[in-house]
Amino acid sequence: MDNPTKTYEIKNGRILNKFDGHEAMIQAVNKILKTERFVYPIYNNQYGNDFFELFGKSFDYATVEVGRMVKEALLADERVLTVTVDDIEIVDRTILKVHGSCTTIYGNIDIESEVSVNDA
Repeated sequence: MDNPTKTYEIKNGRILNKFDGHEAMIQAVNKILKTERFVYPIYNNQYGNDFFELFGKSFDYATVEVGRMVKEALLADERVLTVTVDDIEIVDRTILKVHGSCTTIYGNIDIESEVSVNDA
């Protein structure tokens, strides 16, 4: 079963328009990277990310694992064909920022995601 691609453009909490294809896929990728897996019963157990598992881990461990987790989260969507992580930067003592791209059936999408690994 294909996931629907039509979605809504939302700005400042208001629905402005409906869109499809590449724009809808950008929203889907961003949503996957912002949704914690296993928390929301409306999603199946393959939807979302496992970044919460990195909380409290060392930066060395988190830096290695976050790339794998990004790929795993996005490749669970059958519309995503490939995922490349280009850079993982340490923003501060608590945040990693992941930069990369993914190829989807609608074209290429840039990825940027921040992951908390500590509350210190």
